[in-house]
Order: sequence, then C-alpha cells, then structure tokens
Amino acid sequence: MRRLQFILPWLVVLALIVGGCGAPATQPSAPAAAEQPAAQSQPAVPTGRFNEAPMLAVKVAAGELPPVDKRLPMNPMVIEPFDAIGTYGGDLRFGFVGNNPGWGGLWYLNGWENLVRWKPDFSGIEPNIAESWEVSDDARSYTFKLREGMKWSDGEPFTADDILFYIEDVLFDPDISPAGPVADWLPNDGATEFKAEKIDDYTVKFTFARPNGLFLSALPTWAGRHLTWFPKHYLAQYHKKYNPDVDALAAETEGIKDWVGLFNKMAAGPTDDIQNFFNMPERPHLFPYVITQPLGTGTTIVLERNPYYWKVDTAGNQLPYIDRIVGTSYQDAESRTFAMLSGDLDYLKDPGEDNRVLYFDAMDEGRPIAINSVIAEGANTQSIHFNRTLADPVKAEVFANKDFRIGMSYAINRPEIIEIVYQGQGEPAQVAPLESSPLYNEQLATQFIEYDVALANEYLDKVLPNKDAEGYRLGPDGNRFTIVLAVPNDLSYGTNWVQVAELLTKYWNAVGVDVKLNSMPDVQFTEILKNNTVEAAIYTGEGGAGLTAILDPRYYVPMETFGLFGNGWFAWRTGVPDRVQVEPPQEIKDIRALYEEVIAAPTEAEQIAKMKEVLQIAADNFWVIGISRAAPGYQPYHARIGNMPAEWVGGWIEGVNKIKVPEQWYLKE
Repeated sequence: MRRLQFILPWLVVLALIVGGCGAPATQPSAPAAAEQPAAQSQPAVPTGRFNEAPMLAVKVAAGELPPVDKRLPMNPMVIEPFDAIGTYGGDLRFGFVGNNPGWGGLWYLNGWENLVRWKPDFSGIEPNIAESWEVSDDARSYTFKLREGMKWSDGEPFTADDILFYIEDVLFDPDISPAGPVADWLPNDGATEFKAEKIDDYTVKFTFARPNGLFLSALPTWAGRHLTWFPKHYLAQYHKKYNPDVDALAAETEGIKDWVGLFNKMAAGPTDDIQNFFNMPERPHLFPYVITQPLGTGTTIVLERNPYYWKVDTAGNQLPYIDRIVGTSYQDAESRTFAMLSGDLDYLKDPGEDNRVLYFDAMDEGRPIAINSVIAEGANTQSIHFNRTLADPVKAEVFANKDFRIGMSYAINRPEIIEIVYQGQGEPAQVAPLESSPLYNEQLATQFIEYDVALANEYLDKVLPNKDAEGYRLGPDGNRFTIVLAVPNDLSYGTNWVQVAELLTKYWNAVGVDVKLNSMPDVQFTEILKNNTVEAAIYTGEGGAGLTAILDPRYYVPMETFGLFGNGWFAWRTGVPDRVQVEPPQEIKDIRALYEEVIAAPTEAEQIAKMKEVLQIAADNFWVIGISRAAPGYQPYHARIGNMPAEWVGGWIEGVNKIKVPEQWYLKE
C-alpha cells in the first residue's frame, strides 16, 4: 500500500477534473461546443526578439535557415512551462518494444497536434493550431482562425488550403473515399451535406447538416488528427486531380496497385497506418521533431527538432527545448526495463504494472529515477469481445446470445486476476463509465461480476447444453465448440494481456468451453481484424472518466473502431475497402442512430441525457466483458527531465503522454 499513498488523493481530485463532468454544466470537464466562448485565451505572446536553440542559430548564420522570427507564425502558440523556463540541448533517450516506434510511444511525444488541445489538467479545451474559434448558437457552424505565418516542417506555409485539400480531395474524393465521407469527427447522419469553406488564407468554416455539439470536444482527441494532417503542396503530386501522371508513379512503387494506394501510403492516411510517417523523413508535418533516421531494419530511430515548430515559451524561446529524440527498439519489455533502471533511458511508455515495485525501490535506492502518478480515465483494465459478425454461422449465433456472455463472465475469477496480474490493485467491474462520471450506470458496471461457477454453468447450459466425453460443450452443429482467443503480444500497452488470457482460458475450460489461446504480433492481429476472422479477443477498456464514454464509445455503441464484438459492422459503417464488411441488422442500426442523436445534441445536458439511454441499452445487451477498474498508475522517468508534472490524467482520449506537453520538457544536466 505504501507504493500508492502519494497518488490516492488524486482519486478525489479526479471527480473534480476529468470526472468533473459530475459537476454542474457550467463547469464541464470538456465543455460542449455550443458552450464554448467565442474568444479563447493563452499566455501573453512575448514581446521583442524570439530566441532559438543554438543548433538552429548555427544554421541561420550559415544561411541554411531563415531567422527564427521568419519561421514562427505571427501569433505563435505560447506554452507556460510547468515549472521553469527550460534550457536548450541534449538527447532524450526513449525506449520502446518492437518495430513500431509510433505506437511504441513516439506518436504521443511527437504527434497529436490538432486544431485545439486539452488543457494539461484535462479541465477543458484551449487553442493549438487554431488560435481562436467561434461556434454558432445551434452548434452547426464552427469557424476557426489559424495562425498566420505558420509553416509545415519543410518551411512551406500551412493555410486553410491544406484543410480544404483534406475535405475536398480526400474525404469527399470518390476514389479515396468510395463509401462517401467517413471520419471519426463527422456524424454519419448528414455527412454528405457537410461543407467546409475557406473564408481567407487563415480562416476556415465548417458547417454541418445538423447540430454537432460534440465536434469541438472531438477535435483534441485522436478523431481530430486528419484535419491538420495533409500538406497539399506535398501530397498533390500523388493525387490524380493534380498530377495526371500519377498512375506511372504508382506503377513504379513496389506493392502499390493504383494511385489511391500510393496516395494513402505517402499520406500515411486516411486508410494507411498513420504511424507510417515515422518511416518517411521527407513527409512534412506540424510536429516538434522531424525524422532524420528512420528505424528501418535497425534498432535506432532519431528525430531532430523541427526548425519551423510554431510554439514558444513565455520568454519567447522557440520550442522544443531538447535537441533530439533518440529512440531505441528493444526485443522485449524486460531488457527495456533494465535499461531504464540502469539510467540508460530517459523515458518509456507503459512501464508495466508488474515492475511497479522495481521502480519505486530504485528511486528509494537513490538511482536517477523519478516517478509521477497517472490517473487512468479508462473504464476497465480489459475488454473481452466475442465477434458476432463472423462468417461462421454457428459461432456467430452463440456469440450473439447474451446468456453465453453472462455465463462466460460468471466463470471469470476476477479477484484472482487482480491479485496475480494487477498486484492486488483494483476492484471487479464490467466496462462502464466511472462512478465519478455523470454517465455512471450501476447495472452496466456491476452486473455478472461475481465468480460463480454454478451460475456460469447454468447460463452456459441454456446455450450449449450438450457435452462430449471429455466434458467439453458441443455447439448447435454437434461438434465441440472451440473458440480461438486472439491476443496481441507486442503492444507496449498490452504487456499483461497474454497473462490475463492464460487465466481466462483456464477458467473457461473449467466450465466446459474449449478456448485456445493464440498469442500473436499486432501485425497478424490487424490482419484477422481486416479479414473478420477474429473469434474472440482481448483489448483495452476506454470510456471511463467524465464524458469520455461519449467521445470514445467503442464498447457501448456498435460499429465503432475496436468494438470487436461487431468487427464487421465497423467495416460496413466506415466502408473501409480492405476490410470484410458485414451489414448490421436494423436493431443495431437503430442503436447507432440513437448515438447519432447524442452527437447532434447542442448542449452538454442534452448529450448526457441521450447518452444515458445509450448506456442503458449497452447494459441490457452486455456487449463486452470487463475485468476490473484500473488502479492509479505510475510513470517512471529519468530524474534529469525538467518540467514533468507530478500528476497527470492518462488515457487515449487525452493523447496519452501528449497531455504532459513533452515539447516543454528539458534536460537539467
């Protein structure tokens, strides 16, 4: 318990900050769009001369770069450092596991730059790429003022034309988006009527067919990434509209069958993995660092400060403070942990709950380790999905039966998982908004969580009553009912998933359900999702604190990304061309339509009321199975990093580590 004492008080604060959605509507944690003020504030823009890193000053003196005031926008984003004005220089040594540095953590250190951003305490939204905005009273029109003079990482201007390029030439292009305009931030209802208008070079207006009260709150999340993701001056060469010879380029590119495939690859989106830009140093972006050495087949990726980065501190120093990020790939989490404990790394993502004592002991022993507390916004430690959109009609029928899922839930010994995997921290629970959220649903959170083998068998007998000679249950076709539980084994945020899965298979086999564990790399897991051959899977547990269940409803609303219980439905809704699509039945479409009403609601009070209806339907349907509430987490880092907050709200909605504003970190030595 000693290891948690310094973070337990934050459980109370959580109800006021992220969970503060339990506070009156006049003090929302993520204000609804219609309630946002027309003018937004930031720390005062410094007067006088801007300052820059010595490594850039050398390039300016050599004529390789324009002066710093010519590289910054007229009104740069001003970051108030957490503790102190930092000093320039040094390499941040970052460790990740596997061959995807983006998902390994770099996307959250060098990425996630959207039109607006969360305040560092997650208490609301503030300017970012957009310096201000206005919202119509009916929450249908949003007008954003961009930062005049802002530039892409190659020095070319970033303007409203880049946003219009995405809207007109990507989102509404019939070749790139054959299913029509589909985006995380764009409601399905009325999507084809959405309009984007360039008012001037630095002003863009979005108009929705119907009220979209969630739009502003969606923008600082993953959903808002694409609006500022497509540099027109660079990507036009890969687009048929602008380059009539693009087919020849596609023919020359290995593994590409047409110009759309080439565009998606070079854009790293919209259907390609956004992390692909870490392999393309030449692709312009708006992030604090540019890639100078891709990972390739090696073990090191190097990123160097972006000379055109558009943020400064309160003294006028261009950010970031740190010169370079040097990322090292480790074969396994254990060797990365050893490097961190030995002082060879400055930072890593997802240190692992099983390493908590190691890091605290290292800090107590005087090693150069510091630790801050992480308040998880998630609804659960895990979500367990049975894919009811499988082509196999026998399994699809069983998985769709609520009694089957209830039986499988009662068979889980949650206290044992909590003790073995989570060091005794957490309480049994299903995937549901937290108690501090105004969206809390007691039924959804607490149903079927007891470990009761008799009840498990009672419910499973309703669905799979017959057994073979070995005691395993038979399916409706008379054959042994065998399930393959697919578990990604190389995700930095899923280091304990295989351990959980091993326990689950033990519990389920004990009640006669033959479950086989298939531990696989994420690239293989992605393929079975695309092919819709995933039968059962473990994944994350988003949607807990505050209003995050509205912003990321993947486990409460069918047809969402990573709502693997309806994997084929998601592909159908989005029309992704390289995934197997399954049209949902009308009752599922109706549930989705109700969630669309949540999105359309112009006020937070209306959004909450509608979402409560959605969550009650989720409780009644019991879409996914959960394990436990997450205990307060921890984040180790090298003690030489300055401007690291003592506590922070960690979660996917918040941009994971990005909410800690890593561009204002500095090295003390």
